[in-house]
Amino acid sequence: MVTVICVLAADHWWPAGWIAIAVMAGLGNYLGTRRLAIAWLLCGAVATGVFLGREANRKRAEIGLMDQGGVVKAKLLGDAKGRDGFWSAPAKLESGPFHGTHVWWQGTGELPLDGARIEGRGNFSPLREPRNPEEFDQAAWHRRKGIAAAFRGNTVSSETGWWAAFGGSIRKGFREAVTTGLDPESQEARVIRAIVIGEQPADAEELVAAFRNSGTLHIFSVSGMHVAMVGGIAWLVLRKAGVSRRYAVLAILPLIFGYSWITGNSAPAVRSAWMMAVFLMAFVFRRQPDLLNALGAVLLAAMLWDGNLLFQPGVQLSYGVVAAIAIGTTWGVKPFEWIGKKEEYLPDSLMTGWQKRQLMARRSFAKGLGVSTAAWVGSTPLTVFHFGLVTPIALVGTLVLSLPVFWLLSLSLFSAAIHPVSPVGASMVNRLNGKLADGCVKIASALSSVPGSHFETRRPGEPMLLVYDLEYGAGAACFTGANGSAVMIDCGDRQAFQYQITRSLRGLGISPDSVVLSHGDAGHIAGITEVTEAFPIKQVWLPVKQSRSAGYQEWISKGPELGVSLLHAEDLHDIPLPAGAWLEVLHAPDPEDKNILADDRVAVFRLHWHGWKLLMTSDSGYKTERALLASGKDLSADVIIAGRHRRDPSLGDEFLAAVNPQAILASHSLFPAEERLAPKQVDYWRSRGLKVVNQGDAGGVTVRLGADGDLLLEGYVDGSVIRLSRQ
Repeated sequence: MVTVICVLAADHWWPAGWIAIAVMAGLGNYLGTRRLAIAWLLCGAVATGVFLGREANRKRAEIGLMDQGGVVKAKLLGDAKGRDGFWSAPAKLESGPFHGTHVWWQGTGELPLDGARIEGRGNFSPLREPRNPEEFDQAAWHRRKGIAAAFRGNTVSSETGWWAAFGGSIRKGFREAVTTGLDPESQEARVIRAIVIGEQPADAEELVAAFRNSGTLHIFSVSGMHVAMVGGIAWLVLRKAGVSRRYAVLAILPLIFGYSWITGNSAPAVRSAWMMAVFLMAFVFRRQPDLLNALGAVLLAAMLWDGNLLFQPGVQLSYGVVAAIAIGTTWGVKPFEWIGKKEEYLPDSLMTGWQKRQLMARRSFAKGLGVSTAAWVGSTPLTVFHFGLVTPIALVGTLVLSLPVFWLLSLSLFSAAIHPVSPVGASMVNRLNGKLADGCVKIASALSSVPGSHFETRRPGEPMLLVYDLEYGAGAACFTGANGSAVMIDCGDRQAFQYQITRSLRGLGISPDSVVLSHGDAGHIAGITEVTEAFPIKQVWLPVKQSRSAGYQEWISKGPELGVSLLHAEDLHDIPLPAGAWLEVLHAPDPEDKNILADDRVAVFRLHWHGWKLLMTSDSGYKTERALLASGKDLSADVIIAGRHRRDPSLGDEFLAAVNPQAILASHSLFPAEERLAPKQVDYWRSRGLKVVNQGDAGGVTVRLGADGDLLLEGYVDGSVIRLSRQ
């Protein structure tokens, strides 16, 4: 606790850390002895000194690396993850003046393994800061892991040493062994890999949501529970073999560390392995084991090694839950003591075998409820703070799922053990395990569907239009009412939707039920599976009936299967939105001609909202603007919200004169070059008296109504506010 307090103080203000050290030393002297004061002083000083030293080095490298580039050498600190020839992984530099610095390496080519030595040609760039409200703060997350900068470049060479190759082959073999005999992309295989290996399934939001909303998401990844189960399985086997507890511990410890290693040495698994090692070693030295003492020892070592661990949500939840179990189980069991109460006036000598087993089962169930209650009480404040989610059903959820997960893990380990000698036998075991995996999903789904099983603590505020700032020319916006009802206008690309938009909307407490698509470009339509798994989408408005885009074709073909109603441009020209707003379709492209460029088949909308008019042109260019002008329609609007056409110019003089806006909200992306907003273009617009919001500077933009009825355009990154008054 001394090291935690000192690190927290130093993180807030570095002199406060040294003040905290002195205060803790004085408190130790007051409460105990001079020896205690010295111990507290040393622990606090080492933890604070290491923490501040690491931070100083990282900040120095964060600045200095911006001047570096060219050919860079590094060693990977984890398996690379990615697809389509692009990957990323943490790495330690092995060349240049900042040798030993940790960076986030973004490379190309085949995915290298943990420990591989790589060489790339490229440049360093700052860590990516969040650019939209409630977006995951990737930069802060990386900094807490000691990463100073990002390196983006082409991979020149990659060399995997024998040990890294051996480890990679073992992990690959284990992964294949636990799912052999199953379709690798089936739900059963994905669930087994998630529970046994901790491999999070891509594009399976609905599957993950069932465990998240039932408060059992820790089951869906390798955590302390899994490590404890592996230790428990090993103990059951060794006990049956007649091995004493003292010597069994010496056999169990390599197994739990081996399991942690074979599953990728995830942080929760490593923490849990060390905690279990400290706890179990008490048996070796014939000491009384103490869970709280084991927790304290591991936490102390963690703080002395790297205080930044304290600020990671996973660490807080791991230590917080274990502390809650250690402290609160005694009182947590009391409300359930009646379940395990023995019948009055029935001596033990007169109890039948069935009665004894039943009593033991009831007492185990009561103790399990007590442990679950203590864990839930300890974790709820943290889940509310970090995720805005409360899951009362977790009180029984973990308890209900523990047994099937235990058997699933047991069968997986058995399958991996027999696979080298009997692949057929392993396949048979895995097919049985697949049934268990499906059962786990059904239990989690049933728990999450119970009324009151979970609820969000974050609630949307007043109505607003949020225009996202995304990379590579992708586009998305969301209009929401005060009650949380919302409509998405484009969805970004698949990656942006999954990692930026979904987290942002959840953080804001927004759950859209409708989608409006402007055109078939992959950077605007995401994927119908991802969108419908993330939110309860009931209907989608489609601008055209045919498109060469595979993603757009999925919306058309899979929509009815997923319960999504398809609305077409020719059937609905005015689209109702929450809060009394509506979208007017000013231009709908030819629904049949699919052989022209997607950016030339863009639907143009005008948002009407309490007398304000916002023209949403998306990626339309000169051809669409000419069609709008030729239509003879009133094109007037107060604000133009514009993307960028990859080939044609847009927002020409004649079109601007017809619209006569007060402001332009324009997208900007560094890559590719066609998506960049030219400074000369911005200067020209401003020379016409227009207010310009450049999303390259402003990031995501929130459009809302002021108390006086003015329209406010608020930039998330630069904090800018443009106020428009009615003309």
